[in-house]
Amino acid sequence: MAKQPNQSDQRNVPLMTGQGALSVMAWSMASPPIALTFLAVSMELPIFLAGMLVSIRHAAGTIADLLTPSAIANLPRKKTMLARLDLTMAACFIAVILVVLNGGKSTIVLAFVVGIFVIGVLEEIKSLMILEFLGDNLRSEDRMRVSYWQKAIGGAATIAVVLLLHQLSKDAPALTRHSLVVGFGAVCFALSALVVITLHENVSEKDAASQPVRAHSTRDFWRNAASLLSETWFRKYILVRLAFVLAGLSVPFFALIAAEAHHRSASGLTALVASSAAALLVAAPMWRALNRVSTRLVMIASSVMVAVAGLCLIVLHAKGLDHTIHLHAVSLFVATIAVTGLGSARTLYFMDIAPADQRIAAQAVSKTIARLAIIVFSAGLAAVAHANNVTWAVLVIALGSFLAIFVILTLVDAPDKSDALNHKVSS
Repeated sequence: MAKQPNQSDQRNVPLMTGQGALSVMAWSMASPPIALTFLAVSMELPIFLAGMLVSIRHAAGTIADLLTPSAIANLPRKKTMLARLDLTMAACFIAVILVVLNGGKSTIVLAFVVGIFVIGVLEEIKSLMILEFLGDNLRSEDRMRVSYWQKAIGGAATIAVVLLLHQLSKDAPALTRHSLVVGFGAVCFALSALVVITLHENVSEKDAASQPVRAHSTRDFWRNAASLLSETWFRKYILVRLAFVLAGLSVPFFALIAAEAHHRSASGLTALVASSAAALLVAAPMWRALNRVSTRLVMIASSVMVAVAGLCLIVLHAKGLDHTIHLHAVSLFVATIAVTGLGSARTLYFMDIAPADQRIAAQAVSKTIARLAIIVFSAGLAAVAHANNVTWAVLVIALGSFLAIFVILTLVDAPDKSDALNHKVSS
């Protein structure tokens, strides 16, 4: 039965839009793969450590995925916990900045490793919890509308804020400017927590007392994994999802090569944060329109975009033409749009082929397998970048994206014209 609208639900719509926009701003300005990479390179930390931030973050997310879902599901009231998560993430980012500005080198390394790990755990817990909260407190049509406006408002506000911060701090040292951007991102997390507190949560005392306990165990997870891997559709989906792993790593490693070349630039971090925020504004309507034509086409187009952007970066770097940060900003803009497209197409493809009674288990297993692959590949790319040059890691990503195109053409079925027509009519 569809959830009926009420006054509290309608009050939540603008509040959730504002909270989500603040969250988009926070993650854009305090982005681990972009902003913290710039901080790490500015402090002349090893390239291997800067590249390993991705592995550390996903390892933390994997641990959260395995250990926290049952606790989240059994929590009757989530609003207060969501606010605490935002405040704790704000504190983590502020702590990293303070150590960067005042600590010694070994202390800074420890702060980055511990900070990214804790942030990774908190980020995954919040992503799981916010899904439950939205499902319980907003209707389906409101969720879609809120999601779109969160990205649009958050992306536009991020661009405006980073440009203002750039003007206000253009005479400051590079490290101070980078820290200021990350610090404002932390402020946005704190503001998001304040908005969360004002939300209405649809949980009564009776519902809270009678809510069933949903158990989750590692043994159940591996049993589900073994069962699913024996099925053809799931093996096919896993191969397609794994084919996207290298393309998905384009954003942090494109940012790393930019940080290596421009971490002392007056506009380096500003340009990258603004370009990634602008990509959010473009990606949603662009991929939504193309997904109506063909999910397979979105996968191919996204992979091509990453591959071409990566090869262009390599050529420009080899010829010494990447002296302007704007070229790196363009490559990150393209990569962010592409990665967003891959994410949406992957989700739609999964919904198309997964049997309804296996979706939850299959999503959990596939997400964990993909995270483990990301940890391994990002660690390998970090080692390649440290031992040779970041361009070699970018080359691997570009070649991997071309390989993904081959996998898509081989495994993902093309829709026939009648299917496309029916989909267009139904939508």
